[in-house]
Amino acid sequence: MKHIIKRGIVLVCIIALILTTAACSGTSTSKGDGDLTYWVPLNPNAAMTVSNYGDTPFAKELQERTGIKIDYQHPPQGSEDEKFNLMVMGELPDIIEYNWGDAYPGGPAKAIEDNVIIELDIENKAPNLYAYLQEHPEVDKMIKTDDGKYYAFPFIRGERSLQTSAGIIIRKDWLDDLGLEVPETIEEWEVVLKAFKEEKGAKYPLCYRTYVEGWGAFSGAYGVVDTLYVDNGEVKYGALEDGYKDFLTTMNSWYKKGYMPSDFATMDSSLIDSYMINGQSGVFIGSVGSGLGRIMAAAEEEGYELVAAPYPTLVKGQKPEFGQMDHLVPGTVVAISRDCKDVDLAMKLLDYGYSEEGRMFFNFGIEGESYNMIDGYPTYTEEITANAEGLSMSAAMARYIQAYSAGPFVQDARYMEQYASLPQQKDAVQIWSNTNMEEHLLPKIFLRPEESDKMAKKISSVNSYKDEMLIKFITGAESIGKYDAFVKGLKERGIDEYLKLMNEAYDRYSAR
Repeated sequence: MKHIIKRGIVLVCIIALILTTAACSGTSTSKGDGDLTYWVPLNPNAAMTVSNYGDTPFAKELQERTGIKIDYQHPPQGSEDEKFNLMVMGELPDIIEYNWGDAYPGGPAKAIEDNVIIELDIENKAPNLYAYLQEHPEVDKMIKTDDGKYYAFPFIRGERSLQTSAGIIIRKDWLDDLGLEVPETIEEWEVVLKAFKEEKGAKYPLCYRTYVEGWGAFSGAYGVVDTLYVDNGEVKYGALEDGYKDFLTTMNSWYKKGYMPSDFATMDSSLIDSYMINGQSGVFIGSVGSGLGRIMAAAEEEGYELVAAPYPTLVKGQKPEFGQMDHLVPGTVVAISRDCKDVDLAMKLLDYGYSEEGRMFFNFGIEGESYNMIDGYPTYTEEITANAEGLSMSAAMARYIQAYSAGPFVQDARYMEQYASLPQQKDAVQIWSNTNMEEHLLPKIFLRPEESDKMAKKISSVNSYKDEMLIKFITGAESIGKYDAFVKGLKERGIDEYLKLMNEAYDRYSAR
């Protein structure tokens, strides 16, 4: 059957699916008239107060406004991919919100071809979304297959400022004590890290984790990131470029000087929090809210202050080429399954978030409860900003809005203006956004189904090998003199063939 993922399916999986589907839902799975089943992972912030999203004020109000009863189904946290793979082998819920580009082999086009999800008649059945797409053609092609089929209702970041929310964060009070400015170049970073270690007593001046090189946290200074990116219209893989070797040489030097923890490859966020709060580190890479804002609030040291540092360059005053930037339309989107009993009803529900009323509701919640209009500005109430139950702002938001997470709607910048309310946070977004990353960000593109099946194991091998060697080069377990052999290893694993196919996919995307 076309709709079955070819992963060695056996009868026991079908039995497990039947048992799992019943267990995953926090409410009844009956499908009466006007009911829709909606499969979506429960956001961790929401999970702090409810076990099923249907119990939140947001979900109850959404059902009241649309007249549609929604039966939310959640996979157990930590096993989302496993449950997704089991689910698509059997009877499906009406609506599925997930990262279809990464989770389904071959992407959305293959999911339609396999009759797992359906092609959507956005033009005739979703007037609010269609009107938005007509005004924003760059979004329109992000939710189409190469042959022009709409496959999902997207979460859309409504403004450029919402695409960047993380970067390098540094102890401003330490810099002031030392008479130093926020570093901009790699050379200036050398001075700062040395001073933090020798004069401020930082055990590990820099809390470093390798995943941030997908943004070019430090590799960007050398003109590369360690994953796929676009350079003058060509898709490239950073580890093949000369600049990557120079980046690794610098990081190995910093590691040998004790600027980074020996266990940097396995550090978790709680350890980084501890290092930063207790003065063992002075720099980390994190988000504007749960990073900069949260740690400043948790630190008890008098005068403790964090600020954003720009993504570094080699030349003073040069605009950084790379930095953290989310896609305008992230991978997590909302699709309608082949088993949806009422497609028109599902389309009506999902289109609501793109209406003016729906956008206000998804971003700000219920007027008089979670926000009030003050001088024409939707202002969050103390239910969100100073919750009486002691909930964090993100946990309180999770009860009333979707702007903190994802969903079928357009995110409003006024959400972030209030969530990141500290002056240091507002400055951070501006500093981190000042890059040329938009020119290098690879859109969500997909290989053809037959190509995806062929390349899946090869690219997995390429990335695993790159990640392994990245750590070895930084720690010195492998000499940087072996870099040419490393590049040869990437090529032997199929990186050249993969890049050729990805460039063809990028050309198809550009022609949509």
